[in-house]
Amino acid sequence: MSERQTTDAFPGVQKTEPKPEIFTVPPPQPKKKKPGQLTAQQVKQFFEEGYVVVEDFFTREELDACRDAVAGLVDDLAKKLYDGGKIKKLYRDQGLFTRLTAIEKEFPGANIILHKSQNMPKAIQELWTNERLLNAVEQLIGPDIAGHPVWNLRTKTPKNEATTVPWHQDVGYLDNNSYEVLQPTAWIPLLDSNENNGCMQLVKGGHKTGRVAEHECCAGNTWYTMLTEEEMEKTLGNFPLEFFFLSQY
Repeated sequence: MSERQTTDAFPGVQKTEPKPEIFTVPPPQPKKKKPGQLTAQQVKQFFEEGYVVVEDFFTREELDACRDAVAGLVDDLAKKLYDGGKIKKLYRDQGLFTRLTAIEKEFPGANIILHKSQNMPKAIQELWTNERLLNAVEQLIGPDIAGHPVWNLRTKTPKNEATTVPWHQDVGYLDNNSYEVLQPTAWIPLLDSNENNGCMQLVKGGHKTGRVAEHECCAGNTWYTMLTEEEMEKTLGNFPLEFFFLSQY
C-alpha cells in the first residue's frame, strides 16, 4: 500500500518550474476531418492568445433544450421554497432570465442553492459530450479527453456578490498536479451577453508564462479564490484585458 505524496503548497502557489510549452504549443493535429473542428487559424490563436471565439457552433435546438432544462431546475427550486414557506409565490409569470432573480429578492441565497445543486440535466449532459465540441477539444489537448468531475450551474443574478466571480486562474481551485495539464474551458452563454449582464473577461496572453499566480482567499463574503491585478501583472505579465460580448447563437 502506498500513500499519496502531499504538498504544503496552497492551491494557487506554484513551487515547481513552469512549463509554458504545455500551454503555447499545440499537439499534433488530427489527420481526419471531423465535424466541429477549428480552423488552423483558430487553433493558432488559442495557443498564442489563450482563447478563441467560435460563432454559431451549437444549433438553436441544442441551446433551446438547455434553456428548457434550466427553466425546469428553477421551477423545481421555486416549488421547494414555496412548499417550505420560504417564498409566497412561484413567480411563474416571470421568464427564464428573470424568474430566479425574483425568487432571490424574496429569499436571498436561492441562487446559491441552485448553483450548488450539482444536478446536470440531460440536455446539458448532451451539450457537454457533444461530438463537435469534443472534436474541437481534441485539437487542443489530443485524443485523450476527460471531463472535469465538478459540475455547477453558474447562476448570475444581478448585483450579487456570490455570483460575481473575481479574477482567478481555474487551477487555483485544483490540486497542484493540475498546473502541468492544459484544461480548456468552453464558455457557452444561454443568452446574449454584454458588460452589464455578465460577459466573459480574460487576460489576453496571460497563459504564456505557464505560471500560476498566488491566489488569495476569499473574495468578500464568498468562497472564491482571487487574484489582485498587481499579482497578475507581476506573475503573468502586463497583458491587455479582453471583454467578450457573445450572442447565444
